[in-house]
Amino acid sequence: MYPRWLLPLINCCFLLAVLSEVQGQAQHCTEKPWEIVHRKLATKTPYRHILRDDELKPLHLDGCRVSRVWGLFRHGTRNPSAKVIERMNSDLPQIKDEILQHGRLCRKELALFERWQPRLRNPEEEKLLVDEGADELEHIGRRFRQRYRDSLPEVYNKKDYFFKFTKTERAENSAKNFSIGLFGRQEDIEFPEALHKDPILRFYKLCERWRLNIKKNPDAVREVDLFYDSKVMKEVISKISKKVGTFVDAESIHLMYQTCAFETAWTKKYVSPWCFLFDKASIKALEFGEDLEYYMIDGYGYELTYKQACNAFTDLFKRFDGELEPFTFYFTHSGTLLKALAFLGLYRDDFRLTHRDFERRRQWRVSEIDAFASNLVFTKYECTNGSQVLLTHQEKPIHIPGCPRDSLLCDYNLFKESFSERIETCAFEAMCLLNVPINDEL
Repeated sequence: MYPRWLLPLINCCFLLAVLSEVQGQAQHCTEKPWEIVHRKLATKTPYRHILRDDELKPLHLDGCRVSRVWGLFRHGTRNPSAKVIERMNSDLPQIKDEILQHGRLCRKELALFERWQPRLRNPEEEKLLVDEGADELEHIGRRFRQRYRDSLPEVYNKKDYFFKFTKTERAENSAKNFSIGLFGRQEDIEFPEALHKDPILRFYKLCERWRLNIKKNPDAVREVDLFYDSKVMKEVISKISKKVGTFVDAESIHLMYQTCAFETAWTKKYVSPWCFLFDKASIKALEFGEDLEYYMIDGYGYELTYKQACNAFTDLFKRFDGELEPFTFYFTHSGTLLKALAFLGLYRDDFRLTHRDFERRRQWRVSEIDAFASNLVFTKYECTNGSQVLLTHQEKPIHIPGCPRDSLLCDYNLFKESFSERIETCAFEAMCLLNVPINDEL
């Protein structure tokens, strides 16, 4: 670390070097900024980026009828946290001034920054569902109706449908907008009491061992820290500092990335001016940093993280085998979706992700698998050859781990058998006790 008295001199020398380098040079505008950030905004990626309409097909299968549906839905696009809103208002205007005075951007991009102002002023607006988020869920509901055709009862009846959301505004309004899309009108739907610590929809809020030993443990994300201290990130910092016109640290760059993501997600056919500071290489690095952190905290980093999701899947089999409402729709959060994907064994690479794997091809990409409004839906069919199950992720059929590779449909008994041991031994309270050591996992 440099002594504090030396930092102003370093910044001054850095700025003089930048100014001398760009003197007399015309700055070129970022080419196709939309393509640079498309499907690369991590968990803040809007659903429209990952939706592929040409891959969406009717879920009506010859010789089969839909008997049960069980789905997990992440809420739609929302506002940032209060902390991020505050930093958007305190830090970004200062960086904007540096850009306007010294930045290496083209005139068109500078004009966008001249007009830029923080869109949110009140931290109390944190994490509220925005219009784009409501639109995402309503359109998903419409497509469900179109693709399931008459398999879903057209009119809401509490004997047929079970809707539930967590005790958050964004989950509640996501559920309500999905139902509008599904039924084509505002129905008087009965919702059970919403819980902040829901044992099915937010089971990890009840797992103290996970929360304290992984979620709140700095050692659990040491691989992320190593990546942010790597040569790759130092090059990103240098590159973006030159564009800004003064030195910016990794924390400020991450704030700019978050602002780029939120502002782009909020509005269709719009790219935030903060995205213009990134090129393909820097976006790739920032996306990897997000992937690595979610891998460690919500994915395959530690067994307990995804093992605790057995609570949710116990409910799936209970509803598929019992006499409860046949059509179940749960509205929840990123942490639930990612842990559920890992419990199922989806998007698992044959190596443990570390800070050294930046250049390796990987399946674990949260921009693709955990965008806003992400959804994971199981459909049970009664067919002429017995009960079958189909899994869709982001509305597209995918292979269920443990089932034959040559078919998207899986025999229901085989599906149950694949997960039976983990469901039958799902001792959630025991695995989440704080006195159980976790050092071997870290």
